[in-house]
Amino acid sequence: MKILVISDTHLPELNSDEFSFFPEILRQKMDEADIIVHAGDFESDDAYRAFQKTGKLRAVYGNRDTEMIRKALPEKLIFEQNGIKFGVVHEAGISLNDNTARWYVLKEMGVDVLIYGHIHTPTIDEYGGKFLLCPGSPTKARMSEPSVAEIIIDEKEQKIADIQIIPVGQSACGFIKFRDELVKKSEKE
Repeated sequence: MKILVISDTHLPELNSDEFSFFPEILRQKMDEADIIVHAGDFESDDAYRAFQKTGKLRAVYGNRDTEMIRKALPEKLIFEQNGIKFGVVHEAGISLNDNTARWYVLKEMGVDVLIYGHIHTPTIDEYGGKFLLCPGSPTKARMSEPSVAEIIIDEKEQKIADIQIIPVGQSACGFIKFRDELVKKSEKE
């Protein structure tokens, strides 16, 4: 089973092609997914409805979502899939480097995997078989490449087989280009 995790899409009003502006890899991952989890900040009602039309959506609202989205979605969501409990929130802590607050949220929710957004930076943290996961943002990445995440569940073993961040576009951030140039330079030396 495949779960696509996405957050902070911050999409404007959409036309009838809905996801045609997404890179091909993201549209392919959406088609392949059994479940699409969105951790908030759709930003427009059209974007929320487009994700809802997939029939695969499990989501929470974010701080930039409209009143209609806030009425349609919860602030926190817990669901179970193949014996694994997932928690979804938009904001789970403000630090990019310290996950202490997020581990407390995971514990308070009583889940195996805490999916969150808001920071626009992809993160996977694992401890004792529990996971924190932020997919980043496919449209407004911060200090990272545009990204989503994918969770693969081994249905027979009822466990997570893999969690990975999937880049879905090129960064416009000068820091990323500078970092990549430094990595290339150090590899040559």
